[in-house]
Amino acid sequence: MSDETDVEALRKAYVAEVTEVRRARPKARTARQVAAMRSAEMTEDDLEHVLVEAETFESAARLLLLDILGDESADAALKLVAVERLGGATFQPVRFAPFHAEFIERLRDLAVSDDKELRHMALDRLSLDDDEVGKRLLKESLEGTRKPLVPAATAARFLARDEHGDSAPLFRELARTGGPRVREQALRALAADPESVELLAAISSDKTERTAVRELAAMSLKAASPARFADVARDMVLDEDEDEHLRATALSAIAVTPQAGDAVDDDAFRDDLDRIKGATASRSLKSSIDRFAESRGPNPLE
Repeated sequence: MSDETDVEALRKAYVAEVTEVRRARPKARTARQVAAMRSAEMTEDDLEHVLVEAETFESAARLLLLDILGDESADAALKLVAVERLGGATFQPVRFAPFHAEFIERLRDLAVSDDKELRHMALDRLSLDDDEVGKRLLKESLEGTRKPLVPAATAARFLARDEHGDSAPLFRELARTGGPRVREQALRALAADPESVELLAAISSDKTERTAVRELAAMSLKAASPARFADVARDMVLDEDEDEHLRATALSAIAVTPQAGDAVDDDAFRDDLDRIKGATASRSLKSSIDRFAESRGPNPLE
C-alpha cells in the first residue's frame, strides 16, 4: 500500500468518525421544546442541560428563565440559578433589553418571598440596578416599618449603592444609633455626604467610641471634607493620650491627601512631629511621621 493510499484511508476514517459523532449529537432544542421542559420537578442539572441546548439566547431567557422566576411551584434552587444566569445576561444590554423590565418585576416579587436566599439575591440585584422599589424595601427594613427582608447590615450595604444620596438622612441616624455592623456600613455610606461632615468629625473625635469606628468615621470624613479632616486628624496626632494606631493612621492619611497636608503643614506642626518621633515607642507612628515628611519635602526655612 502506497503512502498516498494510507493518507486517503486515514482521511476517510476520520470523516466517517466525525460524521458519526455529529449524527449522535442531539439537535438544539426549539423554543417550544424548551417551554415544554418546564416543570416543578426539574432539577438544577436539568436546567443547566436545557440552557446549554436552548436554540437561542431569547428562547432561554423568555421561555425558561423568566417563566421559572414567575412559577410559584418552581424550586427555590432553580430560581436562584435563574436569577444568577439572568444577572449575567444583563452584561449583554442590547440583547437583554426586551426582557429587562420583566426581570425587574420578577425580582421585586422575589424580594418579598419566604425564601431568605431569594430575598437576598433579589435585593442585591435590585440595588445594583438602582431600582426605586428595591430601595424602598431596604429602607423600610432598616426603619422597622416592615419585617426585615435581609439582615440590617446587609440592607445598609445594599442601600449604600444609591448614587443619588437619597438615603443620607437614614444613614446619619443609623450612624448614631445602629448596631456595630450597621453603623460601620452607614459610616462608609456617609463618605459621599457633605451634610454629614460634623457628625463624622464628632464620631472621629469621640474617645468613648471603638477605635475601629473612629478610624472608619475619620476616613469617611477625609472623603467628605479634606479640610475638616485635617483639623480632626491634627488633634489626633498631637494628642499624647490618643490611641497610637489611630494617630499613625491619621497622619498617614494626611500624608496622602494634599489638601489636608497643606492645611496642617507649618513649622509648629513639624516641630511637634520631631518631638513625638523622639518620644514614641510606636513603630507605625514613627513610620507615619517619616511618610508625612517625605510627602511634604524639606522645610523651606531649613
